[in-house]
Amino acid sequence: MQDTNGSDTLSTLTLEQAKDSILAYVAQGNSGHYNIGRLYNHIVDNDLARKSGYDSAQEFFSQHVKVLSKATLSLYGTVSREFSEPICVAYGMTLLGTLLTYEKAAGLRLPEGDPGQVPIEVPVEGGTVQSKPFADCSLDELKLALKHKRVPATPVSSSDAARVQFLRDSLMKHFAKSSRVSVSARVHRGKTLLSVQDVPLAELERFAEALLDGMQPVRAVG
Repeated sequence: MQDTNGSDTLSTLTLEQAKDSILAYVAQGNSGHYNIGRLYNHIVDNDLARKSGYDSAQEFFSQHVKVLSKATLSLYGTVSREFSEPICVAYGMTLLGTLLTYEKAAGLRLPEGDPGQVPIEVPVEGGTVQSKPFADCSLDELKLALKHKRVPATPVSSSDAARVQFLRDSLMKHFAKSSRVSVSARVHRGKTLLSVQDVPLAELERFAEALLDGMQPVRAVG
């Protein structure tokens, strides 16, 4: 088989034919990785190894596709499900696989098509992060960004959390329930930082009033 882009062609392949095609694509280097992933998925999804007498697909691959590790085959399979062949060839399977892991860690939703402009928060010196398009990131930078996202966030103290909730309640009183105004808090270098989003420019006075009301308990304590 020379081309696996057509699903009809792929669906007719036997286990032996799929294996031979995988080995042929190995010789193509990066340009063959996408099709290796699709062939791997074809074997696993259709349970071809078990139907041919093997205990599992992994047993079959370990015996007949020794040139590629189980982890590599699984990576190619995962990436080929999510991206097209041109995208896989352009960025490489390892980078795209790391992007998929980053997507989950960061709570992102990748766009359809080319993910090149997806912003990646890459840690830099000084404890800050720099937003870079995925297309401009090296594998090392992407791994650093993933590690940064996986670091457990420092919880906001109970006293600060109470103040944030009071401010949040104040905003809800001043803005309609349908408003998208929101408040979030995080701890950075020992300090609780607030982020207020989606305040309409036309309602800045209302926002200022909400802030003043939200600071009343602090004034009373002071």
